[in-house]
Amino acid sequence: MIVTTLRGTPRPNSWPAALGGILPDGAVAAARATISSWDGYRPTPLLALPQLARRLGVAAVQLKHEGARFEVGSFKALGPSYALERALARAEPDRGRRADWTAIAATSGNHGRAVAWAARRSGIRARIYMPAHASPGREAAIRALGADVERVAGSFDDALAAALAAAALPRTIVVADVPRPGAAAIAQDTLAGYAVLGDEIADDPAGAHASHLFVAAGNGSLAAATAGRILQRLGRERPLVVSVEPTGSDVVRRSLAAGAAQALADPGHSLMDGLVVGAPAPLAWPILAVVLDAALAIDDDVALTTLRALAAGRDGDEPVEIGETGIAAIAGLAAAGADEATRAALGIDMSSRLLAIVCEGVTDRAVFDRLLAAD
Repeated sequence: MIVTTLRGTPRPNSWPAALGGILPDGAVAAARATISSWDGYRPTPLLALPQLARRLGVAAVQLKHEGARFEVGSFKALGPSYALERALARAEPDRGRRADWTAIAATSGNHGRAVAWAARRSGIRARIYMPAHASPGREAAIRALGADVERVAGSFDDALAAALAAAALPRTIVVADVPRPGAAAIAQDTLAGYAVLGDEIADDPAGAHASHLFVAAGNGSLAAATAGRILQRLGRERPLVVSVEPTGSDVVRRSLAAGAAQALADPGHSLMDGLVVGAPAPLAWPILAVVLDAALAIDDDVALTTLRALAAGRDGDEPVEIGETGIAAIAGLAAAGADEATRAALGIDMSSRLLAIVCEGVTDRAVFDRLLAAD
């Protein structure tokens, strides 16, 4: 099943001055200068899927695949890592005195892996809080980067509460994209780091000429930062922006429908676990309200079918392996392109050039293999 909500107001053709304080052009430029100086940096590739495009009856389908992003294997290597570096520079300008600092984060996987990687790069410790349901493979990946991991009974919100409680300890930095008193800059720097992905898309001729951009929602930070930066760069030439999230946790779609940020008392569960949230991030929603043209909600079976089809190369394209959260955007793209009503609503036709941000590669091989083998 696919549920589509369209924006109810005219789309802007330029970046509103009112949003300049959330995602300033200068902040994104500074983030790009820093991130591009890191060892191993290169823009992640745009992968063409010509046979899928042929099946959907469109001119092109492309994937911005974040599985190749540093050692982290997801877009999270951009925002949290940059935010931690900036926070350390503010808190302890003397690099020689940083060794006894600790980075703190709550995660179900990718965010904690990024923070652990960034902490190792900076020569500091990391302590990552994970909810009980997070997979052993993701815990192992975080530990392999030198971080301590503490399991927390309950949900991600319980893990986040534990991480925030740890912030009371001396010489700690909590890395989260939700602003906190005295630490609002970390959330803003996280957005600026994510926006570098939008720069990479705008710099690539194939990305700059996309007609539609599909991006996973979750709390909206990735979608806001990338689509916001693309609007800054391309103005009226920007693609139509479509968010994708699970049907049981479609808080961004509901917020778009209501015209104001909404919250879910119970966001439930989904195969696309990294997108299960209760509310949009406070800094993300004002941007999403401007840049989102449509929001899709898809069922888990849509996501799983697409994950398996791409891994097997069923349309005749080269096989592509994508994690269970990263599959959301391309699953939404494929579902939208195959559904006549959604095609019409989004203006998809044979001239359309569709681009999906695949926000992660395979970040837990055991989970991925089980999904391929499951009945």
